[in-house]
Amino acid sequence: MKKKTAHVNQLNVMIETACAEFGSALEMMAACKNSNKETFAFGYFEHAKDEYDHTNSFLSMLAKRGEAEPPEKAREYRFSPTSLIPKGYVSQDGYLIETMHIKDFIAYVYTNELLAKNSFDKILNLVKPHTTEGKTIQNIMNDELRHHGLAEKHFLKYYPRLQPWQLRLYQFRETIKNHGRKFYDKNLKFLDKVLTPVYHSMAFVAAKTISLVNLSEFDRKGINLMDIQSKSVV
Repeated sequence: MKKKTAHVNQLNVMIETACAEFGSALEMMAACKNSNKETFAFGYFEHAKDEYDHTNSFLSMLAKRGEAEPPEKAREYRFSPTSLIPKGYVSQDGYLIETMHIKDFIAYVYTNELLAKNSFDKILNLVKPHTTEGKTIQNIMNDELRHHGLAEKHFLKYYPRLQPWQLRLYQFRETIKNHGRKFYDKNLKFLDKVLTPVYHSMAFVAAKTISLVNLSEFDRKGINLMDIQSKSVV
């Protein structure tokens, strides 16, 4: 039972991380398209490419674990880009580059890459460091640290007056958001387990009630509808 729970936990980790990485890729591509300098556009494009590669890596790990599950269970962890908005990985109000000041956007990248690296530390322990998957995670962690460093370099060059406490404030805010996403996802799954039997019961009662209703009086076959009273339900 403990082993099965651990396996389900890995499925959750892989699908959520894939969604997070894909969301980051979309954000970076949006930033690339909105850049007014070629050097910025190139940097965002390379960042997006890394995030797409990370997404594929986690989807491969997810698929490998899904093969060990029954088809109906594996379908619960099927990746869908449309899930990014309800899960909170992409805002329904638009991409961050469109809704945030550029300074705030760079701060967001700076803090989230570091938060991502911290998350990957836990995933690394989950898959074991010396495995092939462990080496893949380590490479992804190196990418995230590189992205973090590039964002910091951009800050120092273009926003030298930014204070360290401001960056810590960004990091605190994003940490709260990440916990909120996990809380939402966990409770959504809990409610699904609780409410699904209720829905099935309601459907059963409704079907049983309909089966007891005599529908013969509503049979209009062979009857001239023009002769039916106006108050009758056709």
